[in-house]
Amino acid sequence: MKSTLFTIFAFLSSTYSFAQFDVETAKRHVIVKYSPLPMFDFDNTIQFGVEIPLDKGNFALQQDLGYGNSSFNGWYHNDSRRPDKEIFKSRTHFRWYFMERRRMRAYTGPEVLFKKVVYRESQWMGKDCDSPWGPCSFFQNQQVRIDKNVVAGHARFGWQFITPGRFVFDVFTGVGFRHIFATSHSSGIADSEIRSVYDHWEYVSPRRNDFVPSAVMGFHLGIVLGKYRRD
Repeated sequence: MKSTLFTIFAFLSSTYSFAQFDVETAKRHVIVKYSPLPMFDFDNTIQFGVEIPLDKGNFALQQDLGYGNSSFNGWYHNDSRRPDKEIFKSRTHFRWYFMERRRMRAYTGPEVLFKKVVYRESQWMGKDCDSPWGPCSFFQNQQVRIDKNVVAGHARFGWQFITPGRFVFDVFTGVGFRHIFATSHSSGIADSEIRSVYDHWEYVSPRRNDFVPSAVMGFHLGIVLGKYRRD
């Protein structure tokens, strides 16, 4: 009996050891990822991504998508200052894995980021005004919408760690530039009539147009999909 139990235990142990994932067995599999840090951004998003291997796994394409709303943003402690906003984010990253170890590999490559922050606010608009500063015949409360758009490009560098249980930890950093511009989608209201929307330290108006340096850093938590295979 003891010898039988020992044989079964040895077989299960050897099977488990053989089935442990490493870089070589995981690099041709799809990896699903979650990014925790964007939830703590001022423009907060719940962000998931998928990494798709290319060629023999030495290259990969990662696509992240995120959605956020000011209603679950922890930075707004005072509800009276909470703007009505939605956030949509897309990150597309091409990876070249230039170094491999058994459970770690390093990568670099370009990234394109697009983010749209949609602000909605009720504002009092002067009508039949003699000048931009008045006097006006009457005021009307109207709904305005301002979109803050961010288009950025970064050169990213990072490391990916793979555990035996197919879990992935991915940390990265990068530098580049971003173009920030705002547009109005307020029907029948000229841009010059719309007041800026206040959000944290910045005022967002349809006249904003900036081109600035940019830096990114963060990490992903992921899991390798598919059956284990050595070949």
